[in-house]
Amino acid sequence: MPIKSPYTTDKFRPVALTIAGYDPSGGAGVLADIKTFEAMGVYGLAVITGNTFQNDIVFCGVSWLDKNEKEENVALLAERFPIIAIKLGMHKNLDEVLHSVKLCQRFFPNAKIVWDPILSASAGFDLNIKIHKTSLGKILASLTLITPNQNEACELGGSKDSHIAAINLSKLCPTLLKGGHSSDKKTSTDYLFVDGLIKQEYATSRIKAAEKHGSGCVLSSAISASLAKGDMLETAIGRGKKYVTSFLKSNNTLLGYHLN
Repeated sequence: MPIKSPYTTDKFRPVALTIAGYDPSGGAGVLADIKTFEAMGVYGLAVITGNTFQNDIVFCGVSWLDKNEKEENVALLAERFPIIAIKLGMHKNLDEVLHSVKLCQRFFPNAKIVWDPILSASAGFDLNIKIHKTSLGKILASLTLITPNQNEACELGGSKDSHIAAINLSKLCPTLLKGGHSSDKKTSTDYLFVDGLIKQEYATSRIKAAEKHGSGCVLSSAISASLAKGDMLETAIGRGKKYVTSFLKSNNTLLGYHLN
């Protein structure tokens, strides 16, 4: 049954959804995603997977929402909003990620899905997520893009070499291997792998004193926002990189500003 709401008109902004954790400091999670969506001209919706107990430097734990609560929220949003792109962030485990993917496919079958695979919090908390190949394969086959850093790629892709791991992942879905943790002190290069090959490189100069809490969340949500506006994947990544660079340069603290 078609959605009957005022948000289906061309005059309303494109709509994107984030399904991720709630970080009360606003640096990461759904708050960072919503700020990014808004700054990029996209109307943002959010469903939380868990409430974290943290600030910008300390992560003490998380209280997870159950699947029924998550599904009820998604179903109610689907009654009103034509969601075009979806960003998945922190989840309890791969089974929960797969559940979110299935909800997205059920309620928004044409939406593009970007997964930022958070295996540990930037404030130093290890989520102890177990990698099950069957669940991972089902998740990857449904995505538009996955955006792991080097450590995440190695864990998910089954190799100590991040490029080999990204190649493995990209055989199931396009993979943006982030270069922020690389040993190159002058340049940070992200690599887009598709079907086992490097399709495009995104190189930026290292920014002095630019470490930011939640920068991975901001990049993946910026890419999702660009996809919601109709951009092709390579263009969306480029615009996401431009946005996160501005975010990293915005000030000298761990919490960046979201600039239009």
